[in-house]
Amino acid sequence: MSTPDRRLMERLFPGPYSQQRNISAAAAAPVGGGNKTLKGIIAGGITGGIEICITYPTEYIKTQLQLDEKAGKYKGIGDCAKQTVQQSGVRGLYRGLSVLVYGSIPKSGVRFGAFEQFKKQAVDEKGNLSPGARLLCGLGAGVSEAIFAVTPMETVKVKFIADQRSANPQYKGFAHGVKAIIAAEGIMGTYRGL
Repeated sequence: MSTPDRRLMERLFPGPYSQQRNISAAAAAPVGGGNKTLKGIIAGGITGGIEICITYPTEYIKTQLQLDEKAGKYKGIGDCAKQTVQQSGVRGLYRGLSVLVYGSIPKSGVRFGAFEQFKKQAVDEKGNLSPGARLLCGLGAGVSEAIFAVTPMETVKVKFIADQRSANPQYKGFAHGVKAIIAAEGIMGTYRGL
């Protein structure tokens, strides 16, 4: 068995000497962090895409049940899933997925990127973030996410699913649907419900 690399061990299990060196290296590092914001946006986008692919069937069923309030077609969650699978197969539970993928990637990207941007403004001279500053950075990231991504995408998602349920769906795809909503209602149409 070979001996572990000393530098790797210091990075994984820092001791007092390596912490002193890291502090002086952080002080000598140039201030900027534009890369961290971009990395946050990319990492957030990838994470959001994976997350929605895993959780979409429950989102689809929830939305179907919300839209079914008056018609009473479904008796509950299980019945909605069963009827959807019987009519359209398992792929039916993923109908409309592209809309949420298109929304989830920017949503997570905005949240991660905004957090990194706020963090860059809030760190102390040693590059540390206090718990209160971390809370405020998270709050700012959440508000940014809600304003720039969540509200418009949730509105578009519900309009798309409602359109899919109609006898003659209007929207031929994501880009066409968003264009149609904006053409009919303006940009505020992405913030206005059904």
